[in-house]
Order: sequence, then C-alpha cells, then structure tokens
Amino acid sequence: MKILVLAKQVPDVNKISFDASTGRIIRDGVPLSINSFDKKAVEESIRIREKIGAEVVVATMGPPQASDILNESMKMGVDRGILITDRQFGGADTWATSKILSRLIEIEKPDIVLCGKYSLDGETSQVPPQISRFSKYSLATSVSSIEFPESGKLILERETEVGIEKIEVSTPIVISVSEKINKARKIPDGTPDMREKITTMDAKGLGININGQSDSLTIVSGTESVQSSRHVKFINIDEAIKIIQESAKIASEEQTSFEKLTLGEQKIGKNVLGIALDSPEVSIEIASELSRIAKREGFNVSIAGNINPDYLKGISCHNYYYIKSKRNDEISEEVISLIERIKPEFVIFPSTVNGREVSATISAAMNLGLTADCIKISYEGGKLIQYKPAFGGGIVARIISKTKPEMATVRPGILLRGISDNSFKTVEIEPSVKSYVKELSFTPVSDEFKPLSGSRLVMGIGMGARSRELIGKVVNICKLLNAGVAATRPVVDMKLIPRQQQVGLTGIAISPDLYVAVGISGHDNHLVGLRYAKKILAVNKDPNAPVFGSADYGVIADSTEFVTALENLIFH
Repeated sequence: MKILVLAKQVPDVNKISFDASTGRIIRDGVPLSINSFDKKAVEESIRIREKIGAEVVVATMGPPQASDILNESMKMGVDRGILITDRQFGGADTWATSKILSRLIEIEKPDIVLCGKYSLDGETSQVPPQISRFSKYSLATSVSSIEFPESGKLILERETEVGIEKIEVSTPIVISVSEKINKARKIPDGTPDMREKITTMDAKGLGININGQSDSLTIVSGTESVQSSRHVKFINIDEAIKIIQESAKIASEEQTSFEKLTLGEQKIGKNVLGIALDSPEVSIEIASELSRIAKREGFNVSIAGNINPDYLKGISCHNYYYIKSKRNDEISEEVISLIERIKPEFVIFPSTVNGREVSATISAAMNLGLTADCIKISYEGGKLIQYKPAFGGGIVARIISKTKPEMATVRPGILLRGISDNSFKTVEIEPSVKSYVKELSFTPVSDEFKPLSGSRLVMGIGMGARSRELIGKVVNICKLLNAGVAATRPVVDMKLIPRQQQVGLTGIAISPDLYVAVGISGHDNHLVGLRYAKKILAVNKDPNAPVFGSADYGVIADSTEFVTALENLIFH
C-alpha cells in the first residue's frame, strides 16, 4: 500500500496584517508552519503504516521554503517528500492547484490520499473533492476515524454538522481528515535533518503546462481588512440578563415576522439555482437571497436538493428539484445534469460539510470557478460578485469567476431569511448512478444541542465554565431560549460538548445576533470564529481577560454566579 499525504505551508493567520493604502496582505515576517489539519493527516498516515505497513509519501506545492514542512513530516516518520515548486504555478486558485496535484497522483498512483479538511489561510475545503474528481478516486471528507477490516474495504467515521456517519468505501480514495482524528506526535529531540529525502518537481517534471494566474477560474478583484470596532461597555449581571432576554425575544418574534417575498410567474428567461442540503433553514436563506436578485433581474428561481419538500414550506422559488438521495456523489451527478439542462446564471450552495463537498465536486467535473464560504453575494453587470473571508476572517476578498455559471458556497446565518406564500412546483429525481459509499450507521448530535448554523442567540462555554453541572445549566437555559450552545476547543477536547459545537480557527465560524461568552479567556483561535457576530457579551471574573478587548459588553463575574442568576430568572 502507498499513502500520499498532501500538506500545505500556511502563515499564522493571527499575525497577518493589511496595507490599506495598497490593498495588499503583508506576509513579511509572518511565521510559517504546516497546516494543522494536514499535520494530523501526516500523523494518521504514520499510524496506518505502523498498523498494517505502507509506504508514506508527503508532498507540498509552494515556494522553496515549503520544504520545511516536508522535513518536519519526515522527522515525524514519513518515508520521503516531494516539493512541487515552479514560478508559473504562482497565484493558482483551488481548481488550478487541484489540477497540478492530480497530476502528481497520476504519477505516484497511491492507494490512499490523505489531507486536512481545509487550510487555515483559505478554509475552502475544495481541494480534496476536486482532486478526487480529477483523479477518479473515491472521496470521504471530514473523516475522524479510519479502520482497515479484513474485508479489504475501509470503515470511516465522517463528521457533519448534524452528526457522525459510519461508512464503508473502497480504495483508491481521497480522504480529508478532521480535527478529531488524532493528536500529532512530537518530534524527538536530536532527530536528524531529512532534507536529502526531498525530491523537487516543476511543471516540466510533472508534465503539466498550467499557469497559476491565467489558468485559474476565479479572480481576486480586491481585498479589504476587517477591523474590529468593538469597544467594551462593562455592565452588571442584571443588565446582561436583560440584554440576553431581549435578544431571545427579538429572535423569537422574527421567526414569525420574516420578510414577505413575492416572485412573479415563471417565464421563459434566465435561471438561478440554489442547493438545499441538510438544513431547511439554511436552504430558505439561500432561496430568499436568490429571490431578491431574481426579482430585480427578471430571473426564474430553482432550488435543488435532498430535503423533503414538506420541510420547505414558505421557500421562495418557482421549482424544487427533489433529489431522493442522501449520498453526495449521487447528488453531485444529478446537479451536474440539472445545470446542463437549465443553464443557470449562477449556483449557490450552503457552506456546510456536504455543501462544500458537492460544490467542489461539480466545480472539478464541469471546470467551473468556485468561491467558498461567502459572507455576501451581489449581482452586478451580469456578474456574481462573491465576498469571501480569508486568514481567519481578518481579510475579505472580492472574487469573480471567469466561467458560467458562477458558483459559490455561502456561510449559514449570513443571508436574511424571507418567506413566500407562493407555491412551488416539485420535480422528483431518482439517482441515475449508484453511490460508491455504503452507510453503516448514523449517530446524530444530541437534540440538546441546536445546530449553530443560523442560531440567532448563542452561549459559548470556555474553561472557566467547564464543570458538568454548570454546562448542564447552560444547556437547559439555551433550550428554553431557543439558543445554540457553543464551546472552545479545550472544552470540546475534554468531551464535555460535541465537536460540532466548536467555534474558532479549527471549528466553525458563526454570525449570531448575540454571542454570550461564559468563562472564555479570549484567545485569537476562538475569536476568529466570531468576527461576524453582531454583538458579543463576555462574562469573566478576570477584569484583564483578553476577551473583553473583543466584546461589546463585559460582565466581571464568576461563571457560576452569572449562570445561576440567569437560571433563577429564566426558570423562576
């Protein structure tokens, strides 16, 4: 067996700065390291070799200094390293990068390709599905466990926002790994340098003629810095509780007072397409934004997905194409056929685990530009303008595509949800291909925990509130307030809160109306997931806690005192 690990050298996103006068990102002097998810892929490859035997190769694409992460990987135990470097590859987007890496896969012919689920500087999750499609390999994303039974097939556990599924798949396969899969080993002191085991390959050596700038399918037309304008106002516990209650009341009222959307009758003309996966609420958000654009531009709105139409009451569209499948590979094929048939101006997907996988697969299959995790979209002069955060959300890039239809994934909770009284036509679609994935089981996240995507009010738990008793109280309060429960990575690592609720650099980014940080110190790795929260209320007994520097309201109080006061008022 041969395992190829694809790794990326990334800058410390917390040290990136921005020159407003030139609109350029300043990387000089910023520390570089192996992407943390990719390091876990390296670790997993070594563990597999230790269990069943394999040759393990690690490869990276980048400038010459990217060889540092190959050296680190080989010190961990990888057999050899490959550095792909050529000036003509500079500026490659994910599509062009995936084309180049697929050529390496064609040369090396590994049984398993391992990589992190995304890179911390871009957070697209697009490369694994794209190289899978280009290489004609099976695919499994966001994998937290890999087993090798005697059957010869792989048993994988895969994390999504709503639970963990256990699946059976065959090799050759591309696997992207999640945060949970392992803890990477430390390199023993005195381990010798391994650079002599690195092979360097350029465009000629790969036998591929791709120019990173001209062959990329997306263009960054501008960037801007996201500066925090928060200035903390310190308040007492009673004032904080009133803010929480008011936020819960507004969120509840808005559930019954959505913007009323009206679409005219469907007519001959251009179409726009939205994709409905996993969440009816997020699907309605996407349809609402498409309807606003469509009404102004005279487009027809179609939605396609695997959500039962009974759960999409009030969605604003002319047609709903109900794909009767739970498998991403089957769904991708049907959406490809639909795109070819209705020829939409652009396609919008949810920025979820499944939405990212399906969109990137289609991007590779149809050679279409794709922008991930947008926080805003607009339609100007016949072009979809896509606004994507990068480097932990500190920079927002304005992106356009060279191809039609333009495609983007949009972050849940960002687009304003509306409701329509119009009925839509449902077209049922049976999958035309059979999935290569066999689902063995599915374990949903406990219904104690509301999905964070789209939650208007969220309470976050840090190490200062990590007792099981206190967490139980927070969960009960959030149930009554219809709020989400989030956590920092250390709390999740202690298995006190499901990993799906982790917010931050290696978790998810959220944008609630109010985020209540209870016992959270305020490290950058957590706060980058909150850049687009409208208001942050922080509770910490330390008046010098860093979290207060990123909050709108601050309460200097012990977590137990605060939660108990909130509980007494809510339940009594």
